[in-house]
Amino acid sequence: MNEHKTNTDCELLIGHSLQSLAKRDFSWFFVFGDSLSIVTESPWRFITAAGIFVTSEDHGHPFGLPAPVDAAAKVLSETAGQTILSAIIDPLIGDFAIHFSNHLLLQFLQLSCGYEAWRLYSAGAETICMGGGGTTHFPNPTVA
Repeated sequence: MNEHKTNTDCELLIGHSLQSLAKRDFSWFFVFGDSLSIVTESPWRFITAAGIFVTSEDHGHPFGLPAPVDAAAKVLSETAGQTILSAIIDPLIGDFAIHFSNHLLLQFLQLSCGYEAWRLYSAGAETICMGGGGTTHFPNPTVA
């Protein structure tokens, strides 16, 4: 069984809430606070106690509903008032799981052996999920 590793950047997410979520072109922008965000062009999913609530793949699809699914609005409605309890990166495959209060889970998935999956920005530092899994970290060059 793989051990899960929490790095310093992940720990910075704890106690924050999701402030905004937007899709621009092919990128999704998850903002958790000043200088604290995740950007991805890869699939993500949002899970509640009842199961998969919405995914990036659902966004814009009608599914026979009166209006197409707005994945951002659905996630924001469920996370309003909820804080992050833990954040874990799987060191082998690079999947990133963010656990919110009220049994909510946001997962960023690495599905490629070549492309980067997500980027975590925190106070000028950057953690990148590399192609094939695993992460690399670039510290803030202005912090001694």
